[in-house]
Amino acid sequence: MASHLLQYPADTLCLSSLWFEDDFLSLDDTLTPDEIAQAMDVADDRHDACIGLNWDSLQAAIDYVKGD
Repeated sequence: MASHLLQYPADTLCLSSLWFEDDFLSLDDTLTPDEIAQAMDVADDRHDACIGLNWDSLQAAIDYVKGD
């Protein structure tokens, strides 16, 4: 992602939403690094683009990965 952003001038307008490992752990502190990676993939693939990524979509992805 950083290399993509570096293609633009520093004053180019941009909007992004970033979610990190700690965000997933704040919802479920028992997640392994592999489960977090899987949940990130699920959240990316299955979220509603009209709503975007949010705490509910992250929790749904975690539940999916853990089979809840």
